[in-house]
Amino acid sequence: MKDVLVAAIIYTILFVILTTPVNNSIGGLSVEAVEKLHYLASEIVFWAATFYICASATYGAFARQDRFSLSQNHPILNRVFSLILIISPFLAVFWNVRFVFLFLGLLLFSHLRSKTAEEKQIEFSKSRALSNMILLPLFTVALMLMTINGYYVTSILNLGSTNSEIVETDVSR
Repeated sequence: MKDVLVAAIIYTILFVILTTPVNNSIGGLSVEAVEKLHYLASEIVFWAATFYICASATYGAFARQDRFSLSQNHPILNRVFSLILIISPFLAVFWNVRFVFLFLGLLLFSHLRSKTAEEKQIEFSKSRALSNMILLPLFTVALMLMTINGYYVTSILNLGSTNSEIVETDVSR
């Protein structure tokens, strides 16, 4: 549950940043400069939490590979899930952040389906399955708030390249 607590604290900072109005100039900065700083701060905090989720759960991904309880009936599907589980945090950071959904979903599926005798003794309120159940909606809300504010995040390679202005298209045709 430590992962959830740290991610929740970082996302709380993000929620405060995203709900702060930016339509006034602050100090000697113009409104445009404040908007750009707001966007940059929002994206940095969002990526900090996303990195934390990916980094903290990557160990779990390596430890839980081949633990989908599909080995006997569907061995190929078990291997495909394991491969996706291992590469999805890297895809989330370098290609598209939405792979976090796949990553957390597969970890949750793994924790719910395959439990060792030791894992069965752990209370559900202290389990990694509950952590993943909480992280999924928390990440969803953060991504929704970024999108609602016009900050369309895709990957860390596009950090700061997506501005908050809506591109107008020619609809007069």
